[in-house]
Amino acid sequence: MAGNADFGAVVPLESDPRIFTEFSRKLGLSPLLAFCDIYSITEPDLLAVLPRPLNAIVLLFPVTDAYEQYRESEDKRQHADGSDIQNVLWFKQLLKNGCGLYGLLHAVCNLPEGLIVDRSKIWNFINDVRSLQGCTNYNNFARKTHLISNLFLSAYSEYSQQGQTPAPDAEEDVNLHFICFTKGRNGHIYELDGRRIGPVDMGRCDSNSDVLDSKEVIDKIKLYMSFAEGQDSLNFAMMGLGPELE
Repeated sequence: MAGNADFGAVVPLESDPRIFTEFSRKLGLSPLLAFCDIYSITEPDLLAVLPRPLNAIVLLFPVTDAYEQYRESEDKRQHADGSDIQNVLWFKQLLKNGCGLYGLLHAVCNLPEGLIVDRSKIWNFINDVRSLQGCTNYNNFARKTHLISNLFLSAYSEYSQQGQTPAPDAEEDVNLHFICFTKGRNGHIYELDGRRIGPVDMGRCDSNSDVLDSKEVIDKIKLYMSFAEGQDSLNFAMMGLGPELE
């Protein structure tokens, strides 16, 4: 989905666990973790085969008029002054069609310690971002972290050309959008969307539960699904980030 074209445009990533896993591992994701498809959030048989715990869920969904009205209304009510910067890493989307990269970074950068390879690109990126946390304004924080995230664009171009469908042009307007649900350092669940004004705190999650156990996450996914009609209702995909299946 579109970001700020003034900061450049990229070819969208395809929602493919293999692509997200290989890209993340090239940046420094532990080989113990991988992305997987989530085919249902309600069917027990399909939920039972998922590797748990899931550290994050990346959702791809269509941006409809109903969703845009909801987002704009919620953003007006949201308090996003930078106070959550210590609890969760959130990045404003400044690259047009770069929501896949931001979804991946939101999932990987908020992993617990030990699940990122030391001294890797993503390890260095996280530490550089943490050093910016004196910023209390998300607009300033976003622009500074954007300069760092450019480190990933050379690797990104390789993976944006992969997938089962032809890759669109970087400047093409795409109405599909990636967001992420994950846990913060404070044990709260967050919705992380680069098109919002900041992270959305969805409340505390039990320490023994994962993201897929959160009723708030399930209800939010169902809400976004309810905004889609007709052909758009088929344009959903979900991936989880959890243990690598042998």
